[in-house]
Amino acid sequence: MANPRAQSPRPGGGTSAAAPRQRILRIGVLLGGKIVEERLIRERVPVTIGQSMKNTFSIPIDGLPLEFTLFAIDDGRYSLRFLSKMEGRLSDSGGQVDTLEALKAKGASKAGEYYQVALSDSARGKLSLGDLTILFQFVTEPPRQPKPMLPASVRGTFADRFDPRLMVIVGSSIILHFMVVIIAWMGDIEKDGLAEKAYDLTFEPEKYQVELKPEPEPVTDAGSAAGSDGEKKPDVKPNPQPKPAGNDGGRNEKDNVAMDESDAAAFADKLTVEGKDGKDPGDMSSRNPNTDLNKQIDNVREGNKTVSNGGGTGRGSRGNGDPKTGTGTGPKIDGPGGIDSAGGGKVAEKGPAGRISVSTKTALDESSLTADLVLAKIQSVYMAGLKRCYKNYLNKDASARGKVVLSFTVNESGSTVGGKANGFADEVDTCIGAQMGGWRFPVPKDKDGEKTSAGFQIALQLVPD
Repeated sequence: MANPRAQSPRPGGGTSAAAPRQRILRIGVLLGGKIVEERLIRERVPVTIGQSMKNTFSIPIDGLPLEFTLFAIDDGRYSLRFLSKMEGRLSDSGGQVDTLEALKAKGASKAGEYYQVALSDSARGKLSLGDLTILFQFVTEPPRQPKPMLPASVRGTFADRFDPRLMVIVGSSIILHFMVVIIAWMGDIEKDGLAEKAYDLTFEPEKYQVELKPEPEPVTDAGSAAGSDGEKKPDVKPNPQPKPAGNDGGRNEKDNVAMDESDAAAFADKLTVEGKDGKDPGDMSSRNPNTDLNKQIDNVREGNKTVSNGGGTGRGSRGNGDPKTGTGTGPKIDGPGGIDSAGGGKVAEKGPAGRISVSTKTALDESSLTADLVLAKIQSVYMAGLKRCYKNYLNKDASARGKVVLSFTVNESGSTVGGKANGFADEVDTCIGAQMGGWRFPVPKDKDGEKTSAGFQIALQLVPD
């Protein structure tokens, strides 16, 4: 009797051998002893785990890298990669169970921080890292479940999806609106309708009166008085208006009278004190014989008179003329560099000033946001807050020094998430970690220009001055 699974009917009436199903990878993830995710990897693709959302399994636990390839593809076969700090066991072909430490001794290849061992299609195992447990095995690929669909009697037809009453209302409304539009467009509507007549009766229309001035007749010269018809037109002369007689000799503000050249020269001589023989009866030199300052001083000395200030009324300068010395007491300064300076009342700050320098900077993901850009933003904008945290701690311990490591991730919107500071005093680490929650950076993008997240680690050296 033939095996019914060996052959299957074809649409043409023949039979064909059923292709064997491939072995695929089945992976389960447990946290704290409870399973949180289980998945079948139907395609032969690498499987990654880590804290980043781009991994196949995103697991936010301490000690796990942002992205780590747990199952790699080598020549179409899976290879297991495990970190040196992982624990677990592996059962491959033959049913023999080996621990990860035994696999290291048996010749598992080491590449950097992880070990790699090839897997067969019958392998299964268990990996542990803190509260994380990963179970995996190779199983025969189950058939894909078809998409669930309702029965045809329940689905109905396309026309059953519309409500008849609603369709009648919508159709009637559309026809009515089109009729109103057509009537308004095609019909003859009176311009002077009832509304316009009521408006004219209620409000008086505005009236504008425009006066047109006649154009002035052109004035012709005496030589061109004769027109084209041989008639001679009389000359038109403007009627001069009489000027009113007044104190200004018949001049007013509207009349502009030009000075003669002789008057202008005489006026210039008076201004420049250059008349005949260098003097003029109207200049200052003839009215004041003692215009020379030296001669005036000599005349005063010969008359035994004193020169005084104050407008010539005999009043002298204020006091005895000596400069006065201030009598107030200025702010006290206790020696050079003293604390009680001008203004008084200032209290000395405790502890020395701190100095922060960059030790190392590392970008954990490849993106457009590099570690240099992040460090430049921290030094230009956020370094003052870090110094303030360190300064507050130096007020308690003036000799405190050491290194603090900043770990954070910049998400798709440029905000900082998962910020932590470790390595220094708890007070300083907590203060810096609270500030990192408000940091903002440019949005990181991957090589395809899509928004992504990027992790960074920056080590800072804190030294008191």
